[in-house]
Amino acid sequence: MMAAALAASGTLAMAGACDACSGSVIPLEPARAEHPPSGYEGEIARQRAHKDEFFRADPQSPLLEPVKGSFKGLDYFPVDPDYRFTGRLAVYSDPRKTTIAGSRGEQRVALRWAAFSFVNQGRTHTLQIYKLYDRDAPEGRLFLPFADETTGRQTYPAGRYVDPEIDAGGRAIVDFNLAYYPYCAYGKDYDCPLTPAENRLGVPILAGEKGWIAGPAP
Repeated sequence: MMAAALAASGTLAMAGACDACSGSVIPLEPARAEHPPSGYEGEIARQRAHKDEFFRADPQSPLLEPVKGSFKGLDYFPVDPDYRFTGRLAVYSDPRKTTIAGSRGEQRVALRWAAFSFVNQGRTHTLQIYKLYDRDAPEGRLFLPFADETTGRQTYPAGRYVDPEIDAGGRAIVDFNLAYYPYCAYGKDYDCPLTPAENRLGVPILAGEKGWIAGPAP
């Protein structure tokens, strides 16, 4: 989980919906917030402290050198278990290849792989989960970018990422308390895939990372 949060790719702007839509999908009951395991908040606090130390001291930190000296830690919304959703994925029966535009104009090969629906504020929302292929993940990695009503106000203007956890039975955990920024939020030297417009939510997600430091706005 932490390794994914420290991945060097990210979102820089909203892109159009995919050109090659996937095949049919079996509708499933949308995911709902589920009581987290014991020690949940303490584990998130430890992960955040570890990430702060990585940003502050590691040679692979995305922070610019002038920022490191004054870095006091990333900013987050308070942990809220109501933003941790567990449910079954609706995997497309015939996922087709598409491309996701990058911040420098390149096109990245991806599959529109599954849909994840969840209930928040009395409404059902759906996000697309992609399988993204690049030199760091030639076998493909799951990619779930999103934007919401905090985007450009309380959170980075380009949106955030959250890494879904999927068990052997196909159940997925999407925990927005673990939502994080792409490295493009911290410096201009990173090449980032764009967020498809279909993954913009019409509600605020008041969980995960907020604020931004020195990266360029799209």
